[in-house]
Amino acid sequence: MNTFSYDSFAGALRPLRRAPRWLVLLSLVALLLGQTTLAMARSFPIQGGRQPISITQGPDRNFWFTLQDSSKVGQITPQGVITLFTTPTFSFPFDITPGPDGNIWFSEGSTGQIAFITPAGQITEIQFSFFDTSSGITTGPDDNIWFCDLTGNNIWRYDLTTQRLTKFLVPTPNSSPEDITTGADGNLWFTERFGGKIGRISPSGAITEMASGLDNPRQIVAGPDGNLWFTLAFALQIGKITPAGVVTLYPIPSRAEGLARGRGDTLLFTEFAVNKIATITTDGIVTESREFRNSQPTGITTGPRGITWFLGFGNNKVYAAKLD
Repeated sequence: MNTFSYDSFAGALRPLRRAPRWLVLLSLVALLLGQTTLAMARSFPIQGGRQPISITQGPDRNFWFTLQDSSKVGQITPQGVITLFTTPTFSFPFDITPGPDGNIWFSEGSTGQIAFITPAGQITEIQFSFFDTSSGITTGPDDNIWFCDLTGNNIWRYDLTTQRLTKFLVPTPNSSPEDITTGADGNLWFTERFGGKIGRISPSGAITEMASGLDNPRQIVAGPDGNLWFTLAFALQIGKITPAGVVTLYPIPSRAEGLARGRGDTLLFTEFAVNKIATITTDGIVTESREFRNSQPTGITTGPRGITWFLGFGNNKVYAAKLD
């Protein structure tokens, strides 16, 4: 975070020594406001783990995140206290989501497992395959856990009541379903990374592929407008798809990495390559933040009081920032 320095402040005012008093006062106010804005960003270094990738707020009001290269899940309190928990197996934790059971659920990218962690830090792993890879994970409209099987080409449902796993084969072969979310229409929506499609699956398991010809769709979230919004891995665009399947693409200044619902009529996304956070309105208007140097931001989520929480993959930090 940037801090106030008397020397830098005095240096900024030095060229105004002979300026009219009103101009000096206006410049003083502008500088003070600028310093206040910068001071609204806090960062917290992660010790004992690396490569933070996905973050969410849990039912316990703390924030939980995955450490992709450390087989660990982290918890950070609103005050910035970080605690790390190691998974029972080397697991490559990836996506993370609050569950309807009061626990935090996450995918394990290298073990054919998903897992959940209690607010107290106890981790339980659930095997669905001995060789496939779980990626996106979410709570469905039926209050069960749904996740993508990136290499097995399936969408899976884990019934919390019966503890039964059920898989649903994606119609397009080798489509690599990557992320999944619940839509406002009561269905789940998912991206097909290599299939170039957006899919929809009902709580009973009926799959409909709604769009095609997309450039490596990756993350997907439900927007404030009742539509689904998604990122594209290599294109300078963010996409919107209506429940009826109509797709609109909006230009963005830098490739989007993480994506989350924002405040009001906005969505948030991270710009890994330029170390920035951006918002996009449901009309497609983009606003970028200042640069968070060396952060290479990945996962992002909203918190109380208008604070945005995001992960610095490049400098191994968790950030809490007031962007407006």
